[in-house]
Amino acid sequence: MKTTLRNIAMTIGLTAILGSATLFAQTESKATIPFDFQITGQTLPAGQYLVKLNQANRMLVFRNTETGHSTMTLTHPYKSGTMEEPKLIFRHSGERYTLESAWFAGVSGGYGPPQGKRDRSDSERGMVATVRLLQK
Repeated sequence: MKTTLRNIAMTIGLTAILGSATLFAQTESKATIPFDFQITGQTLPAGQYLVKLNQANRMLVFRNTETGHSTMTLTHPYKSGTMEEPKLIFRHSGERYTLESAWFAGVSGGYGPPQGKRDRSDSERGMVATVRLLQK
């Protein structure tokens, strides 16, 4: 009887601890992106964006706060690890900034749009630009 109660108490305690860790995962943030950028071939203007990750559907949504225009893209887990500081990473090649990955505070791994052949060849060269995400 004591063992059963102890096991139940430990299970409840672990559930509370693990459950609270997901509460700190921030999957919606604001970003001021100072340059025009591309997501899956579509060019978006510079400006203030609300960036949201839907992990269940693997969708990344960019909503321009000034115009209200939204763009969605399918994503895939990009890299492992957890970032404390949420950020967007863009690949800069010539005149083009292309979204490479999005990292959210408390979320395991980064997410990025699928890459075509052109994107893969461009990701091997060029510079990286990082935009910090702010909590909503």
